[in-house]
Formats: sequence, C-alpha cells, structure tokens
Amino acid sequence: MAPFRMKLYTPRGTTVVFVLLVVVLAWPSGMPSQAQTRPSNGHAPRVTIDSGTLEGIPLGPGLDGAAFLGIPYASEPVGALRWKSPHLPPKWTGVRAAKAYGPACPQTPSGWLPEMLGIQKMTTNEACLYLNVWTPNLTGTAKLPVLVWVHGGGNVEGSGEWPPLGATLAREGIVVVSLNYRLGAFGFFAYPALSAESRQGVSGNYGHLDQVAALRWVRRNIARFGGDPAQVTIAGQSSGALDICNLMASPIAAGLFQRAILQSGVCVDSIYPTLHSTETNGALLVKDLGVPSGPHALAELRAIPAQHILETAAADQQIDLEPNIDGWFFPEQPAIAFVKKRQAKVAVLVGSNEDEVSIFASPIVEGKSHRPKTVADYRQWLQREFGDDADKVFAEYPAHSDKEVPSAFREMLTDFDFGFGARLLARDTARIGHPAFLYHFTYVGAGKFGAVGAFHSEENMFLSEKYWTTWVRRPYDQTLSHAIIGYWVRFIKTGSPNGGDLPAWPAYNPETDLCQELGQRIGPERVPRAKRFDIFQQVLTSRLQKSEQ
Repeated sequence: MAPFRMKLYTPRGTTVVFVLLVVVLAWPSGMPSQAQTRPSNGHAPRVTIDSGTLEGIPLGPGLDGAAFLGIPYASEPVGALRWKSPHLPPKWTGVRAAKAYGPACPQTPSGWLPEMLGIQKMTTNEACLYLNVWTPNLTGTAKLPVLVWVHGGGNVEGSGEWPPLGATLAREGIVVVSLNYRLGAFGFFAYPALSAESRQGVSGNYGHLDQVAALRWVRRNIARFGGDPAQVTIAGQSSGALDICNLMASPIAAGLFQRAILQSGVCVDSIYPTLHSTETNGALLVKDLGVPSGPHALAELRAIPAQHILETAAADQQIDLEPNIDGWFFPEQPAIAFVKKRQAKVAVLVGSNEDEVSIFASPIVEGKSHRPKTVADYRQWLQREFGDDADKVFAEYPAHSDKEVPSAFREMLTDFDFGFGARLLARDTARIGHPAFLYHFTYVGAGKFGAVGAFHSEENMFLSEKYWTTWVRRPYDQTLSHAIIGYWVRFIKTGSPNGGDLPAWPAYNPETDLCQELGQRIGPERVPRAKRFDIFQQVLTSRLQKSEQ
C-alpha cells in the first residue's frame, strides 16, 4: 500500500470510530419545506433539459429564481451498472417533479449528524446519482457564473444537501449546483475482474467519474437555468476539496471548469496507491463477502444487497477504499502532476483553519479518537508516520512534558494534514502564472466551541449562514459571514475575491508568503509556522521519489 493513507478519511495515525467530518447544516431558511412547495400564484417554475422537463419550487418568499432538487444526472448505478462508469440518464416524458432531494448514497450513520442536523442518519439508496440546482434567474440568456459544490465526508459519507449553500449563494447572483457521488465500497472498490471487463482496463475511482459526469451535465444543461457553462467554479471542503484537487490533476476533467475553491483539503501532499495495490485490497472485501473468484464472481457481487456490502466493508479495518493511480483517470500521482505543471490552469482560492484536527478528538460530536497522551506515545506516533525524519518533526513541534503533548500534537497534525498542503497548492498555482488566494481561518466560537478553536469545517457555517445546533451566536458572526460570502462570490464571478467594501486580499506570492486571515481580524498576514513546513516538504519529496521508482 502507499505510504500515505488517503487524505481526509481519518486524521493520520488515529483510531477513529467515526469518519471525517461531513459538512452538515440546517435546512436553508430560504427553501420551503415539502408542505410549502406549491407557490401562492399556482405557477411552479419549469425548465426543460436534455432528459426532459422539470418542475421545481420558488427560491423563497420575495425572491426571484427557483430550486430544482433531485435531478438525475446519470443512470442508476445498480445491478449490472454497479461498479461501472456512469451512463447518461434515461429520458422521461411529461413533467418530472424536482421538489425534493434524492436519497444520499449508501453510508453508515455519522456521529456528526446529531449536532449538525439533529438526526441520527440519512435516507440512503444505491440509486443516488442526483444533483440540485438553485438559480436566481431562469432566463436562458442570463449567463450567470456557476458554482458546483462537491460535498465532504471522507468519500464515505455525505450528500448534496450538505452544507445548504444553494439558496444563500443564489441570492448573490450565481447558479449553484450540488451533487451526490458514489462513496466508499461503491465509489472506490477496485478488483481484477472489474478491471478486466472495463474498456480502459481499470477499476475504482467511480466516485470521481460521477463527479466528472455531473460536470458534463452542467456543461450541457446549465444555460437552461440561467448559468454560463464557460464560467464554472468547482468547490468543496474536506474530502470534497481533495476531490476538487484530484479533478484538477485528471485529464478526464480537463476543460470542465475555470476556477477552483478548496477548503481544508488538497491532493498535492498525498500519495495514492497503485491500481494493483487497490485491487489486492479490494480482494479482501470479496473474501469477506464470501464470493469465490471465477467467471461468475461479478454477477454474484452485483447481486448482493447494498446494505450487506456497506456493513461488510465497514467491519474490516484492513479494507482501505480510496482513489488509485490507474493510468486513465490518474495517469500519475496528482502531486507529481502539480510538480510538473500539468494540472488544470485555473485560478484557485485555497486555505485551512487554525485548529483543524481539534474537533476529531472533542466531546462535541459522537465518537472517539486516540491521541498521544505522553511524550513517549507522541514520539512513537511520529516514528510510525515519519520514520527517519521523526526526530526532525519532533524538533519543530516539541513537547517537553506530557502536559505539552496535546497542544504540540494538535498543531503538528493540523499543519501536516492541512496548512502545509494548502500553502503548497497556492505555490504550485503561482508557479504556472495563475492567481492563487490563500486564507487562514482563525475564528473561535463561544461556549463549548471555544475549546476547539477554529476547527475543521467551521467556515462553512459562515458561508451558508446556517449554524450548528448548539452554536452560540454572537453579533460578529454576521460580520464574518458577510466577508466570507463576499470573498467567495466575487471569486466565483471574477476569479479574484477583491472588490467592494472588504479588506484587500493579496494574490499569493512565494516571496512575500502572505495569506488572508479570516477571523476576528480580516486582512493579510504571513503564513503561520511556514518555516516548519520545510520538514514536511522533505518528507513529501522523498516519498514522491520512491513512488516513481
């Protein structure tokens, strides 16, 4: 297997009974509930796409525009289409209701949901390839900029409902698209028999192929919702941001987007396993399912109920479902593609939070996470992760007593998993002559949230204007929300966050090494702890060299 586990499944070196944070927030305030979908004038908005006619719902009281939910962008990936590249959706006659989200893709219940949505689990179904569109203007000639959001959740959970950005950002004059894509055992399972039947001779990466299919749907259809297919920004947070980075590195997605926003997740600091390695790992799942190899193996695997596959994969800790370097979607390691300047030539907005990993070991959400508690434990963790470089990392993030271990480990892991990679992607973008805007989110909440600092995914509450169940609201929250929405929307519209009444945000320049602080203070600052990143660069360079041997 590769020396790095997939970024953002779980924090490196931890034993976690929940998966990485899925950004789940409350139902959009501007979106009516299912009992309120009929507008008072009796005229529901309609639009005709290449599959048929859709009937949506008004964007909200006193607002122009509409929302269209649960639109199939590919055929149902079930039965014979399980573990195959997505097919075009079937056409329909008459008018199809697009007034409710489609089911999420199969996933186990998340420990984050009670805090974020007040529910225990999502409604799921293997037939889950749906997307959603919010538009402020249904005029086909409007040519509004488009945001395509890829949800987070470690590529094992989440859905296009999370976070509820649609209505909030559509009010700012952009068309918003969110989507579901296959997850876990359905999105990233590789197996020799699947590769043998594939036209390209590969398997796995189905979740990424779904994302490409959704982008192609946008290119074909978004003008009918008032969007401009030549002004598409892809964006995501956590593993959604990682996926955006992967799309930037893949020739399969070339030309499907013009800008990218990556919140707390990149691929330039990771190494993925080879196709052969993931096929070998996938064979563990087949064995656990009790399916013998042979000519009938795929038919048997495709006949197994989705829930049984989901539960079986979750029960075996050796099964590691992640993207693979297959020679087709990924001709090479994404990190190498960026080093060799072969990534998508697009403007980038990218950043991370000051205390990313604090939430994973906190009592705020359900779940447990093992963290080193003593200096000896800390050194052992570093030895497992960094080998010969462990002492160098310890020297940069020292703990001289057991009491200092939690804060040293938190700072080290936040930099290693998030801060270093965000800055590296900004540098890689600047090297090819395209603008990159790097941010550092620092806002600390009140009450119990004060103990976790500026934690992973916190910024999405301000981007969506929807807050967690027990979040303690303060007057400054609205100020920060205004800034983040303003910066993001201007970047989506123009390729730069600058303009209007907000503090200037300098494009990233390696010589000045500035980022934009987003917190109680908003404005430029030197990248925090940047000098410490040198050791992580040394580790990455060594691992990339080994991966090419």
